[in-house]
Amino acid sequence: MYKILFVILFLFSSCKKSAEHSEFENIWSFEYENPAEALSLLSNAPVAVNGSIIIGPDGQVTSLEINSGKKKWSVNLAGDAHIKVSELLIRGAELFIKDDRNDLLQSIAIQNGEIIWQTSSQPYKFFQHANDAFDNENLYLIGENYEILIFDLDGAFEKRISMLDYGIETDARSIRILDNQIIFSQRLRQDNCATQFCGRILSIDKETEEVLWEYRTENGGFIFEPILLEDEIIYAGVTDGSGEFVALNATNGEVIWKTLDIIGQSYTLTDSMVLVNGGVRLYALDKFTGKELWNTGLEFGGGHGQDNIGYLNGYAYHAHSGRLYILKGKTGEIVHTEERSPDGSPFQLLAVDDDKVFIQTFNALYAYTAWE
Repeated sequence: MYKILFVILFLFSSCKKSAEHSEFENIWSFEYENPAEALSLLSNAPVAVNGSIIIGPDGQVTSLEINSGKKKWSVNLAGDAHIKVSELLIRGAELFIKDDRNDLLQSIAIQNGEIIWQTSSQPYKFFQHANDAFDNENLYLIGENYEILIFDLDGAFEKRISMLDYGIETDARSIRILDNQIIFSQRLRQDNCATQFCGRILSIDKETEEVLWEYRTENGGFIFEPILLEDEIIYAGVTDGSGEFVALNATNGEVIWKTLDIIGQSYTLTDSMVLVNGGVRLYALDKFTGKELWNTGLEFGGGHGQDNIGYLNGYAYHAHSGRLYILKGKTGEIVHTEERSPDGSPFQLLAVDDDKVFIQTFNALYAYTAWE
């Protein structure tokens, strides 16, 4: 009797381990056609759109079929140019690429990779390490010389807005558009900041360029991660200083909530939470109050701090120190860790969609089934 029971328990345990192992499986991979560029890998995450995954770490833009990983098309960037923005600028069926090396702005058809139009930015130059925006009429692109460059959706240059007109000699870092507002984030230093770690979010009128509202903090600067706009609320985390994450009413700049002592290297929104990568810990904040719901320390500290967070079907996905962590969204419990990618290089930025997780390494993009 005891032997039979032992065999049953052993078989049950083996089946359970097998089932757990099958919950996160590599289903396809795509090796980059050119060597990946380090800054592109660290900033440019894959994007799921219209049944495709779009990547750009290797000096070209490539579209892959989401279920098989088969290449649909690729567009080479001329002259060894690389994409170094945290967000690809996608509007409907068009992808807009700003090429700072060749001073080009391109519109690419997402369906087939056809170049719809391209135009020169000269006499201006683009600033790559920043995040841009669009509305129904224009593209709002951050330029190299403390400026926002505005083009219409056919590539015609409209006007230039100088950041120097707003009292601080520093770049815009991330732009969002709401009705008549251009909202952008900055970091402040030197005479404009007593702590040397300050940030500003400024709203100006599209037409008159007058200041509509301003938010400042001495808890850190808004440097790398795009500010997020959802339901007329701006969500923004600083990436240096003592730390702060804030939610602002985007219509008037009033603070809805503020949580201190958190560095927002990257962050993402769910229906009820803000998931924040604090560098060595992941935080879940209540989306409506800012209250900390949980925080989870990640083993093997260090590594690239800005890797993004994906959220799908109640689980959070995040690469840290080359490993991929899967956490329960409700509690922050780590349920699975992929120690290394199939090619042995570190896991980097990721995307989640269609019950799949897509994650880049130094050599390839891998697609996994979502954790269940």
